[in-house]
Parts: sequence; C-alpha cells; structure tokens
Amino acid sequence: MAEFTPSGLPLRVPQANLAPALRDDTPTQPDLEEDDDERSPEEIRAMMGSFQSGTRLGRTEAAKMMDEQSGGES
Repeated sequence: MAEFTPSGLPLRVPQANLAPALRDDTPTQPDLEEDDDERSPEEIRAMMGSFQSGTRLGRTEAAKMMDEQSGGES
C-alpha cells in the first residue's frame, strides 16, 4: 500500500526502482576527509579572480578581432 504526503502526493522511497545489485548500502563516493591539498578561501578567491580576468581579456580580444573583421569588409 502506497503512503501519501499531506498534500496527496506519493511518498518518495529512495532507490525503490533500482536494480537489486545497485541497492546495496555501501557508499560509492569516499568519505570527505581532511586532505593536505585543500585550498584556503584566499587561494580560491585568487584563482577565481585570475579566471575572471582571463575571460575578460579573451572577450576583449575577441571583440577587437570582430571589429577588425567587420571594418575591413565595408
């Protein structure tokens, strides 16, 4: 017999439609452990800033190339 939520929707049963071989309770991902190679928030901020600067530079260069191409055709 199916159970329902107060709003009348069927209650979700996790992994109910999985093949029996996939239903085991062993985790597929390793547990999150303290790694020595974790980055600090400052390192991540610097990396993202570099990424953002690079994308801005690339867009600026692409716009210049498009202007040069369209300017030479007229």
